Amino acid sequence: MKISARLLLIVPLFVFALHGAASASVPRWPEPAWFARFQQQPAPAPAEQPPIDAGLTAAEQHIFAAINHERTSRGLAPLVLDPALVQLARRKSQDMVDNNYVGHHSPIYGSPFAMMRNAGIRYNYAGENIARTTTPANAVLLFMNSRQHRNTLLNHRFSRTGIGVVRAGRQLFVTQMFIGFMR
Repeated sequence: MKISARLLLIVPLFVFALHGAASASVPRWPEPAWFARFQQQPAPAPAEQPPIDAGLTAAEQHIFAAINHERTSRGLAPLVLDPALVQLARRKSQDMVDNNYVGHHSPIYGSPFAMMRNAGIRYNYAGENIARTTTPANAVLLFMNSRQHRNTLLNHRFSRTGIGVVRAGRQLFVTQMFIGFMR
């Protein structure tokens, strides 16, 4: 009787171990998003780096280059400059100057998403970063030192951007608009 009880315990364990070893499709939990940044990811080829549009101001060029550097240094694809988003970002920055506010909701245009829709820009994902500062380099530092702004800037779903910088005295009003599409 003692032998059969032991056998009843050992046989199911043995069968379970064999089944587990033979099964290659054991479901695994997905890796958390924060873990992905620690994985070795190939750097994009130099040919993938988008050229800086000559239509940008020096301040806009600096911010565009700096945000793409931040993205590519973390294994993310660089953003492509979208001329329609550049025009919209400039309009938003000018609106902040004209109406004396710094915020995502414009008293004239509404939310950045409404602004994009009204301009005929299509997207699946969209975001906006805004800042009021004194230099383009400081704008990038402000974005990278703010969790919400950094998360927007480094969002892997975004593929296109527009940057608009308007100077008002010693202040720069900076707007970055981001869009992305389902793959």
